[in-house]
Amino acid sequence: MSEKETQFQVTLGIKRDDGNAMVFYKLDGQRFENDNTIKMKVQTPYKFLLTIRPPQKIKIASAKGEELKMSSEEMSAEFSKYCYQWANNNIPITKKNRRLSFPLLLEIHNLGILELPLQLKFYQANDTTHSAWGKSLHHIEFDCVYKSGRSFVEILKTVYR
Repeated sequence: MSEKETQFQVTLGIKRDDGNAMVFYKLDGQRFENDNTIKMKVQTPYKFLLTIRPPQKIKIASAKGEELKMSSEEMSAEFSKYCYQWANNNIPITKKNRRLSFPLLLEIHNLGILELPLQLKFYQANDTTHSAWGKSLHHIEFDCVYKSGRSFVEILKTVYR
């Protein structure tokens, strides 16, 4: 008997929530767990913008064990959109040559858990050089598949744009 598969794409955008300022990322190669590092500032609010095609219902989103506050939700026949707010008030500045593994967990209704593996580096709140160096992060695309009988969703491909 073959497994039933559900394929979908999650697009994740990250913006600063203090004026929608851009977030940047850089290619680190294979020096760390992930090839790409997203640059953020401490003591700065952010929002995670999620679009899922075809639509899926997110029950709970969490980061570092903390449930994220949903600020908006939109559903259509083609997609579902969510906006979550996150205040990184308890995150320390990342030391030189270090990165923070930061999984964004999504519990998807009738499918299971999807772990979006993000790698972050945090800079001082007033930093205007290092945190803004690199490429503008427009969004990250995660091609996903859920196979019936499992409790998790698998990521097939990840693309930073």
